Amino acid sequence: MKTFLRSRDDASKGAALMIVLALVVLLTGLSLAYFSRTTTDRQLAQSSYNDTSADLLARTALDIVVGDLKQEIINNPTITYANIQPARYTPAPTPGRSPIANLIRQSYSGDPTGRTSNVHSIDLSANGRSISLARWNTHYLIPRASPGPGQDWDTIYTNPVDSFGAPDWVLVTAQGPTRTPSPSTVIGRYAFAVYDEGGLLDMSLAGYPNWSGLPGSGCNPSPTPWLVNVGRKGIAAFADLTALPAAPSTNLPQSQVDNIVGWRNYATAQRTFTNFPNPSPSPVFGGETNCTNQAIYGSYLLYFGDPPFVIESIGNLLTASVYPFSAVYPGTSSSRTDQALMTRQELLKMRSALGFSQNVLQYMGTVSRERNRPAPDWPKLNGTLS
Repeated sequence: MKTFLRSRDDASKGAALMIVLALVVLLTGLSLAYFSRTTTDRQLAQSSYNDTSADLLARTALDIVVGDLKQEIINNPTITYANIQPARYTPAPTPGRSPIANLIRQSYSGDPTGRTSNVHSIDLSANGRSISLARWNTHYLIPRASPGPGQDWDTIYTNPVDSFGAPDWVLVTAQGPTRTPSPSTVIGRYAFAVYDEGGLLDMSLAGYPNWSGLPGSGCNPSPTPWLVNVGRKGIAAFADLTALPAAPSTNLPQSQVDNIVGWRNYATAQRTFTNFPNPSPSPVFGGETNCTNQAIYGSYLLYFGDPPFVIESIGNLLTASVYPFSAVYPGTSSSRTDQALMTRQELLKMRSALGFSQNVLQYMGTVSRERNRPAPDWPKLNGTLS
Protein backbone atom coordinates (compact mmCIF):
# COMPACT_ATOMS: atom_id res chain seq x y z
CA MET A 1 0.00 0.00 0.00
CA LYS A 2 1.22 3.43 -0.91
CA THR A 3 1.84 5.74 2.03
CA PHE A 4 1.12 9.51 1.67
CA LEU A 5 3.49 11.71 3.54
CA ARG A 6 2.19 14.98 5.08
CA SER A 7 4.38 17.99 5.71
CA ARG A 8 4.56 19.40 9.20
CA ASP A 9 4.58 22.89 7.64
CA ASP A 10 0.99 22.38 6.41
CA ALA A 11 -0.23 21.62 9.92
CA SER A 12 1.51 24.73 11.26
CA LYS A 13 -0.05 26.86 8.53
CA GLY A 14 -3.53 25.55 9.41
CA ALA A 15 -3.08 26.36 13.09
CA ALA A 16 -1.82 29.85 12.24
CA LEU A 17 -4.84 30.44 10.02
CA MET A 18 -7.21 29.47 12.82
CA ILE A 19 -5.46 31.81 15.24
CA VAL A 20 -5.60 34.67 12.75
CA LEU A 21 -9.30 34.08 12.14
CA ALA A 22 -9.94 34.03 15.89
CA LEU A 23 -8.07 37.32 16.31
CA VAL A 24 -10.07 38.86 13.45
CA VAL A 25 -13.31 37.79 15.11
CA LEU A 26 -12.17 39.27 18.43
CA LEU A 27 -11.06 42.54 16.83
CA THR A 28 -14.34 42.76 14.92
CA GLY A 29 -16.28 42.25 18.14
CA LEU A 30 -14.22 44.85 19.96
CA SER A 31 -14.64 47.30 17.10
CA LEU A 32 -18.41 46.81 17.05
CA ALA A 33 -18.58 47.23 20.84
CA TYR A 34 -16.44 50.36 20.63
CA PHE A 35 -18.52 51.99 17.91
CA SER A 36 -21.75 51.00 19.65
CA ARG A 37 -20.53 52.49 22.92
CA THR A 38 -19.26 55.69 21.32
CA THR A 39 -22.52 56.10 19.42
CA THR A 40 -24.50 55.76 22.67
CA ASP A 41 -22.13 58.13 24.50
CA ARG A 42 -22.47 60.64 21.68
CA GLN A 43 -26.24 60.52 21.89
CA LEU A 44 -26.12 60.97 25.68
CA ALA A 45 -23.64 63.82 25.36
CA GLN A 46 -25.80 65.49 22.73
CA SER A 47 -28.87 65.11 24.94
CA SER A 48 -26.98 66.53 27.92
CA TYR A 49 -25.73 69.40 25.77
CA ASN A 50 -29.25 70.22 24.61
CA ASP A 51 -30.59 70.01 28.18
CA THR A 52 -27.85 72.34 29.42
CA SER A 53 -28.46 74.78 26.58
CA ALA A 54 -32.20 74.83 27.29
CA ASP A 55 -31.57 75.28 31.02
CA LEU A 56 -29.18 78.18 30.41
CA LEU A 57 -31.69 79.80 28.07
CA ALA A 58 -34.47 79.41 30.65
CA ARG A 59 -32.27 80.87 33.40
CA THR A 60 -31.33 83.77 31.15
CA ALA A 61 -35.00 84.43 30.39
CA LEU A 62 -35.83 84.38 34.10
CA ASP A 63 -32.97 86.79 34.85
CA ILE A 64 -34.26 89.18 32.18
CA VAL A 65 -37.83 89.14 33.51
CA VAL A 66 -36.72 89.55 37.14
CA GLY A 67 -34.23 92.22 36.06
CA ASP A 68 -37.06 94.28 34.57
CA LEU A 69 -38.91 94.15 37.89
CA LYS A 70 -35.79 95.12 39.83
CA GLN A 71 -35.13 98.00 37.45
CA GLU A 72 -38.59 99.36 38.19
CA ILE A 73 -37.75 99.40 41.90
CA ILE A 74 -34.48 101.22 41.24
CA ASN A 75 -36.18 103.74 38.98
CA ASN A 76 -38.81 104.50 41.65
CA PRO A 77 -37.06 104.79 45.03
CA THR A 78 -40.00 106.78 46.42
CA ILE A 79 -43.16 104.70 46.75
CA THR A 80 -46.27 106.36 45.43
CA TYR A 81 -49.79 105.31 44.54
CA ALA A 82 -48.73 105.03 40.91
CA ASN A 83 -45.75 102.69 41.45
CA ILE A 84 -46.79 100.67 44.51
CA GLN A 85 -47.51 97.77 42.13
CA PRO A 86 -45.43 96.48 39.21
CA ALA A 87 -46.20 98.05 35.87
CA ARG A 88 -48.66 95.90 33.95
CA TYR A 89 -48.32 95.17 30.28
CA THR A 90 -50.60 92.62 28.71
CA PRO A 91 -52.55 92.59 25.47
CA ALA A 92 -55.82 94.51 25.62
CA PRO A 93 -58.64 92.02 26.24
CA THR A 94 -61.36 91.49 23.70
CA PRO A 95 -63.87 94.37 23.86
CA GLY A 96 -66.51 93.62 26.44
CA ARG A 97 -64.33 91.16 28.35
CA SER A 98 -62.53 91.73 31.64
CA PRO A 99 -58.73 91.48 31.94
CA ILE A 100 -57.17 88.62 33.90
CA ALA A 101 -57.05 89.86 37.51
CA ASN A 102 -53.86 88.06 38.60
CA LEU A 103 -51.92 88.52 35.34
CA ILE A 104 -49.30 91.28 35.71
CA ARG A 105 -47.43 91.01 32.44
CA GLN A 106 -46.62 88.68 29.59
CA SER A 107 -44.47 88.60 26.50
CA TYR A 108 -46.37 90.12 23.58
CA SER A 109 -45.35 92.07 20.52
CA GLY A 110 -46.67 95.39 21.86
CA ASP A 111 -44.85 95.34 25.20
CA PRO A 112 -42.64 98.35 26.08
CA THR A 113 -39.42 96.32 26.26
CA GLY A 114 -39.09 96.09 22.48
CA ARG A 115 -37.83 92.49 22.73
CA THR A 116 -40.87 90.37 21.87
CA SER A 117 -41.61 89.20 18.34
CA ASN A 118 -45.05 88.92 16.75
CA VAL A 119 -44.80 85.12 16.60
CA HIS A 120 -47.53 83.56 18.76
CA SER A 121 -46.63 80.69 21.07
CA ILE A 122 -49.83 78.86 20.07
CA ASP A 123 -48.79 78.78 16.40
CA LEU A 124 -46.93 75.77 15.05
CA SER A 125 -43.19 76.27 14.63
CA ALA A 126 -41.02 74.84 11.87
CA ASN A 127 -40.66 71.59 13.82
CA GLY A 128 -44.40 71.43 14.54
CA ARG A 129 -44.27 72.46 18.20
CA SER A 130 -46.47 74.96 20.03
CA ILE A 131 -47.90 75.76 23.48
CA SER A 132 -51.67 75.54 23.64
CA LEU A 133 -53.92 77.89 25.59
CA ALA A 134 -54.88 74.99 27.87
CA ARG A 135 -51.21 74.37 28.69
CA TRP A 136 -50.75 78.04 29.60
CA ASN A 137 -53.39 77.56 32.30
CA THR A 138 -52.24 74.32 33.92
CA HIS A 139 -51.71 76.32 37.13
CA TYR A 140 -55.39 77.41 37.11
CA LEU A 141 -54.52 81.03 37.89
CA ILE A 142 -56.70 82.08 34.94
CA PRO A 143 -60.48 81.59 35.13
CA ARG A 144 -61.63 78.60 33.12
CA ALA A 145 -63.76 78.91 30.03
CA SER A 146 -67.33 77.66 30.07
CA PRO A 147 -67.65 73.87 29.63
CA GLY A 148 -67.80 72.60 26.08
CA PRO A 149 -70.26 70.13 24.57
CA GLY A 150 -70.65 67.07 26.74
CA GLN A 151 -68.82 68.75 29.66
CA ASP A 152 -69.84 70.40 32.91
CA TRP A 153 -67.98 72.43 35.53
CA ASP A 154 -66.76 69.21 37.20
CA THR A 155 -64.99 68.08 34.02
CA ILE A 156 -61.20 68.23 34.27
CA TYR A 157 -59.95 70.82 31.77
CA THR A 158 -57.71 73.90 31.83
CA ASN A 159 -58.98 75.95 28.87
CA PRO A 160 -58.84 79.64 29.92
CA VAL A 161 -61.45 82.31 29.27
CA ASP A 162 -61.44 84.01 25.87
CA SER A 163 -60.00 87.24 27.26
CA PHE A 164 -56.62 85.54 27.75
CA GLY A 165 -54.28 85.84 24.79
CA ALA A 166 -51.33 83.47 24.62
CA PRO A 167 -47.86 85.08 25.09
CA ASP A 168 -45.66 85.68 22.06
CA TRP A 169 -42.15 84.32 21.58
CA VAL A 170 -39.06 86.28 22.55
CA LEU A 171 -36.41 85.29 19.98
CA VAL A 172 -32.87 85.11 21.36
CA THR A 173 -29.70 85.65 19.34
CA ALA A 174 -26.05 85.62 20.39
CA GLN A 175 -26.41 89.35 21.11
CA GLY A 176 -29.58 88.89 23.18
CA PRO A 177 -33.34 89.12 22.55
CA THR A 178 -34.29 90.90 19.32
CA ARG A 179 -37.79 91.67 18.03
CA THR A 180 -37.11 90.93 14.34
CA PRO A 181 -33.89 88.91 14.06
CA SER A 182 -32.65 87.09 11.00
CA PRO A 183 -33.85 83.47 11.19
CA SER A 184 -30.28 82.18 10.85
CA THR A 185 -29.15 84.09 13.97
CA VAL A 186 -31.83 82.76 16.35
CA ILE A 187 -30.38 80.36 18.94
CA GLY A 188 -33.45 79.97 21.15
CA ARG A 189 -36.78 81.41 22.21
CA TYR A 190 -38.91 81.82 25.31
CA ALA A 191 -42.32 83.13 26.30
CA PHE A 192 -43.58 84.04 29.76
CA ALA A 193 -46.52 85.19 31.85
CA VAL A 194 -46.14 86.69 35.34
CA TYR A 195 -48.95 86.41 37.91
CA ASP A 196 -49.43 88.23 41.21
CA GLU A 197 -50.25 85.81 44.03
CA GLY A 198 -50.14 88.50 46.70
CA GLY A 199 -53.91 88.78 46.88
CA LEU A 200 -54.62 85.05 46.89
CA LEU A 201 -55.56 83.00 49.93
CA ASP A 202 -52.62 81.22 51.52
CA MET A 203 -53.96 77.68 51.66
CA SER A 204 -51.56 76.66 54.41
CA LEU A 205 -53.69 78.86 56.67
CA ALA A 206 -56.94 79.91 55.02
CA GLY A 207 -60.31 78.49 55.92
CA TYR A 208 -61.88 76.83 58.92
CA PRO A 209 -63.94 73.66 59.40
CA ASN A 210 -67.55 73.36 60.43
CA TRP A 211 -68.48 73.31 64.11
CA SER A 212 -71.90 71.95 64.97
CA GLY A 213 -71.45 71.48 68.68
CA LEU A 214 -72.64 73.84 71.38
CA PRO A 215 -70.36 75.22 74.09
CA GLY A 216 -69.94 72.63 76.79
CA SER A 217 -70.76 73.51 80.37
CA GLY A 218 -67.90 73.77 82.80
CA CYS A 219 -65.25 74.45 80.15
CA ASN A 220 -62.78 77.09 81.22
CA PRO A 221 -61.02 79.14 78.55
CA SER A 222 -57.46 78.17 77.86
CA PRO A 223 -54.96 80.63 79.37
CA THR A 224 -54.13 81.88 75.91
CA PRO A 225 -52.67 85.38 75.49
CA TRP A 226 -55.19 85.93 72.70
CA LEU A 227 -53.96 89.43 71.80
CA VAL A 228 -50.78 87.76 70.57
CA ASN A 229 -52.00 84.37 69.42
CA VAL A 230 -54.97 85.55 67.44
CA GLY A 231 -52.35 86.91 65.06
CA ARG A 232 -50.42 83.67 64.77
CA LYS A 233 -52.34 82.74 61.63
CA GLY A 234 -53.72 86.13 60.81
CA ILE A 235 -57.16 86.83 59.40
CA ALA A 236 -56.62 84.22 56.68
CA ALA A 237 -57.63 81.54 59.20
CA PHE A 238 -61.09 83.13 59.36
CA ALA A 239 -61.59 83.22 55.57
CA ASP A 240 -64.90 81.64 54.59
CA LEU A 241 -63.95 79.30 51.77
CA THR A 242 -67.60 78.48 51.13
CA ALA A 243 -67.89 81.93 49.51
CA LEU A 244 -65.64 80.80 46.63
CA PRO A 245 -67.60 80.04 43.44
CA ALA A 246 -67.27 76.40 42.42
CA ALA A 247 -69.58 77.10 39.46
CA PRO A 248 -71.61 80.11 38.28
CA SER A 249 -74.51 79.31 40.61
CA THR A 250 -72.89 77.20 43.38
CA ASN A 251 -70.16 77.77 45.94
CA LEU A 252 -67.58 75.47 47.51
CA PRO A 253 -69.53 73.23 49.93
CA GLN A 254 -68.57 73.09 53.61
CA SER A 255 -67.94 69.34 53.33
CA GLN A 256 -65.09 69.98 50.90
CA VAL A 257 -63.69 72.71 53.14
CA ASP A 258 -63.73 70.16 56.00
CA ASN A 259 -61.76 67.75 53.81
CA ILE A 260 -59.17 70.44 53.08
CA VAL A 261 -58.75 71.21 56.78
CA GLY A 262 -58.79 67.53 57.70
CA TRP A 263 -55.93 66.84 55.30
CA ARG A 264 -53.93 70.00 55.99
CA ASN A 265 -54.37 70.14 59.79
CA TYR A 266 -54.58 66.43 60.44
CA ALA A 267 -52.80 66.46 63.80
CA THR A 268 -54.29 69.73 65.10
CA ALA A 269 -57.80 68.52 64.25
CA GLN A 270 -57.03 65.10 65.79
CA ARG A 271 -58.13 63.23 62.67
CA THR A 272 -58.00 59.45 62.36
CA PHE A 273 -59.23 58.75 58.82
CA THR A 274 -56.82 57.33 56.23
CA ASN A 275 -58.62 57.91 52.94
CA PHE A 276 -59.29 61.16 51.11
CA PRO A 277 -61.76 62.66 50.86
CA ASN A 278 -63.04 61.83 54.31
CA PRO A 279 -65.74 59.16 53.99
CA SER A 280 -67.18 60.09 57.39
CA PRO A 281 -70.21 62.44 57.20
CA SER A 282 -69.35 64.16 60.48
CA PRO A 283 -67.56 67.55 60.29
CA VAL A 284 -63.97 67.82 61.43
CA PHE A 285 -64.84 69.35 64.81
CA GLY A 286 -68.61 68.91 64.78
CA GLY A 287 -70.94 67.06 67.07
CA GLU A 288 -68.79 67.20 70.19
CA THR A 289 -69.56 69.33 73.24
CA ASN A 290 -66.64 68.32 75.42
CA CYS A 291 -63.97 70.76 76.49
CA THR A 292 -61.15 68.93 74.70
CA ASN A 293 -62.66 69.36 71.25
CA GLN A 294 -63.48 72.98 71.98
CA ALA A 295 -59.84 73.53 72.89
CA ILE A 296 -58.75 71.81 69.66
CA TYR A 297 -61.03 74.06 67.62
CA GLY A 298 -59.67 77.16 69.35
CA SER A 299 -56.13 75.97 68.84
CA TYR A 300 -56.78 75.50 65.14
CA LEU A 301 -58.15 79.01 64.65
CA LEU A 302 -55.81 80.96 66.89
CA TYR A 303 -52.35 79.45 67.06
CA PHE A 304 -50.01 76.51 66.56
CA GLY A 305 -49.13 75.09 69.93
CA ASP A 306 -50.47 74.56 73.42
CA PRO A 307 -49.85 76.11 76.85
CA PRO A 308 -47.73 76.91 78.75
CA PHE A 309 -46.87 80.16 76.99
CA VAL A 310 -44.13 82.59 77.79
CA ILE A 311 -44.81 86.29 77.18
CA GLU A 312 -41.68 88.33 76.72
CA SER A 313 -41.17 91.95 75.86
CA ILE A 314 -38.43 92.45 73.30
CA GLY A 315 -38.18 96.15 72.59
CA ASN A 316 -41.73 97.16 71.79
CA LEU A 317 -42.84 93.71 70.61
CA LEU A 318 -44.75 91.00 72.42
CA THR A 319 -43.88 87.41 71.67
CA ALA A 320 -45.73 84.34 72.81
CA SER A 321 -46.29 80.92 71.24
CA VAL A 322 -43.15 78.88 70.71
CA TYR A 323 -44.65 77.76 67.38
CA PRO A 324 -44.79 80.66 64.91
CA PHE A 325 -47.81 80.96 62.65
CA SER A 326 -45.72 79.73 59.72
CA ALA A 327 -44.80 76.46 61.46
CA VAL A 328 -46.45 73.07 61.23
CA TYR A 329 -47.85 71.81 64.52
CA PRO A 330 -45.36 69.20 65.79
CA GLY A 331 -47.96 66.99 67.45
CA THR A 332 -49.29 63.81 65.82
CA SER A 333 -52.58 62.02 65.41
CA SER A 334 -52.46 58.36 64.40
CA SER A 335 -48.72 58.85 63.80
CA ARG A 336 -49.34 61.65 61.28
CA THR A 337 -48.60 65.37 61.47
CA ASP A 338 -50.09 68.46 59.88
CA GLN A 339 -49.13 69.10 56.28
CA ALA A 340 -48.03 72.47 54.91
CA LEU A 341 -48.51 73.46 51.29
CA MET A 342 -45.14 74.78 50.14
CA THR A 343 -45.61 74.94 46.36
CA ARG A 344 -48.48 75.34 43.94
CA GLN A 345 -47.83 71.84 42.62
CA GLU A 346 -48.62 70.51 46.10
CA LEU A 347 -51.83 72.56 46.12
CA LEU A 348 -52.84 71.10 42.74
CA LYS A 349 -52.10 67.57 43.96
CA MET A 350 -54.21 68.16 47.06
CA ARG A 351 -57.10 69.34 44.89
CA SER A 352 -56.73 66.23 42.75
CA ALA A 353 -56.78 64.00 45.84
CA LEU A 354 -59.72 65.70 47.53
CA GLY A 355 -61.67 66.42 44.36
CA PHE A 356 -62.93 69.95 45.04
CA SER A 357 -63.74 72.32 42.18
CA GLN A 358 -60.96 73.54 39.91
CA ASN A 359 -62.67 76.93 39.62
CA VAL A 360 -61.62 77.99 43.12
CA LEU A 361 -57.91 77.52 42.40
CA GLN A 362 -57.73 80.99 40.85
CA TYR A 363 -58.32 82.37 44.37
CA MET A 364 -55.87 80.06 46.14
CA GLY A 365 -52.11 80.41 46.55
CA THR A 366 -49.22 79.23 48.72
CA VAL A 367 -46.74 82.13 48.85
CA SER A 368 -48.85 85.14 49.80
CA ARG A 369 -48.18 84.99 53.54
CA GLU A 370 -47.04 88.29 54.96
CA ARG A 371 -45.00 88.77 58.11
CA ASN A 372 -47.51 88.72 60.93
CA ARG A 373 -46.71 90.19 64.33
CA PRO A 374 -48.37 92.36 66.98
CA ALA A 375 -48.34 96.09 66.37
CA PRO A 376 -45.26 97.71 68.01
CA ASP A 377 -47.39 100.14 70.05
CA TRP A 378 -49.49 97.49 71.84
CA PRO A 379 -47.44 97.54 75.07
CA LYS A 380 -48.15 101.28 75.34
CA LEU A 381 -51.91 100.70 75.36
CA ASN A 382 -51.98 99.19 78.85
CA GLY A 383 -55.14 100.25 80.64
CA THR A 384 -56.72 101.80 77.53
CA LEU A 385 -58.27 98.67 76.07
CA SER A 386 -61.77 97.57 76.96
